[in-house]
Amino acid sequence: MKIKRKTYIATIIVASFLIMMVILNVNSMKNAKNVCVNNNKTPIVKHDFLAFNWSVSCR
Repeated sequence: MKIKRKTYIATIIVASFLIMMVILNVNSMKNAKNVCVNNNKTPIVKHDFLAFNWSVSCR
């Protein structure tokens, strides 16, 4: 019983970290886009699934 409980808790912790990473990455990407717009430039965004890997270019 204890092994199942530890596995459940570990799964919840890992899932929480992944969700937090996605939320923080999306917010960072939005902030980078807003900086481009504030500088009167056009943001060009490239990102992968769930925004784990992204880049913003200002032109």
